[in-house]
Order: sequence, then C-alpha cells, then structure tokens
Amino acid sequence: MNPSSHQSSQGGWAVSYTQSDVDTIREQIEQNESAKRRWLVLALVIILAALVGAVALLTTSYALYSKSESEKKRLSDENASLKATTQQQEQQLNALMAEKQKQEQARAEAKAQMEKLQSSASLAKASDAEIAAFAKLISELPQGKIELNEKPPDKIFRNYRVRTESGTQVYTLVPGGPFDGKWVIYSNLVRQTKSDAK
Repeated sequence: MNPSSHQSSQGGWAVSYTQSDVDTIREQIEQNESAKRRWLVLALVIILAALVGAVALLTTSYALYSKSESEKKRLSDENASLKATTQQQEQQLNALMAEKQKQEQARAEAKAQMEKLQSSASLAKASDAEIAAFAKLISELPQGKIELNEKPPDKIFRNYRVRTESGTQVYTLVPGGPFDGKWVIYSNLVRQTKSDAK
C-alpha cells in the first residue's frame, strides 16, 4: 500500500487510502479470519478425535472390568461349590469310617461270642439270649453253619427270637452230622417282622 499524505486545511497532516488499498486490507483481514477458522476447525477435529478415543477407552475399560467381575464371581461360586462338596465328602467319609469301626467292633464281639460258645459245655451253660445271638451269628456266616468237635446238647435245637432295631427275627437251630468226626449246627432265619413306626 502506498497511502498518500497531504496537509489539511487545519494545519495537520491527513492520510488517505485508495480503493485498491482498502481492497487489499479487506483481503488480508479475510485471509486472517479464514486462517483462524481453519485452525478452529482443526482444533475441533482434534478435540472430537480425543473424545472418541476417550469414549472407546472407557468402553473397553468397562468391558474388561465387567468381564473381570464376572470371572471373579464365577471363581467365587466355584470355590463355594468346592467347599460345600468337600464338606459333604468329609461328612460322608466320617460316616463311612464310623460305620466301618462299628462293623469291626461288631465282628470282634461276634467272633468272641462264637469262640465262647464253640463247645458243648459252653452251649449247655449258655442262656437263651446268648444262644439266640449265637444262632443269629451262625445264620450270617457264608454257609449258615458251624462245625463243632463234640456233639452239641439237644436242648439248643429250637427257635430263638432276636429283637433288633428294625423288628423281630426268629432263628431255628438245626443239627447236622456227625460228618468226618465233626458235628454241624445250621441256623436258618424262619421269620422276620418289622417294628411299627412311631
């Protein structure tokens, strides 16, 4: 721009611009405004991209958090289930061990009772309750019989009633033999009645 200057009538100097100068100034202003708008648009695009990235990051983080919580809950449920199963198995094992110990004790008592009554003299002195238990023991043997080295007393060969938790059982002792110098006693369960439920 080449502004012209001249002295005013009031003794001062005034600057005047031509139309070309004004157009040039207007063009520069428009260029500056256009540049500002471009920078604003660029800044807006960058901010939008950052927002989209932040939303994507938050979405991914939430998905990972939800998956982690679900996995944590699944593991917690599995752990609780395993603990319950372990406790149940321990209870079952303890019950089995107690039952096994009870059976072993019963077998030991039965063996002692059997050995005590495996003679004619012992059977002759035994009470009805002892012989009834003896008859039950013989019946539970694999072949339901026992061999003695001497002839048992005839008075033991009859029916015996045994009371159990489930009801009443009646056993009968039957003589057999002698065979090869052995006297055999058979025991058969002839009747069984269940106790009335209370």
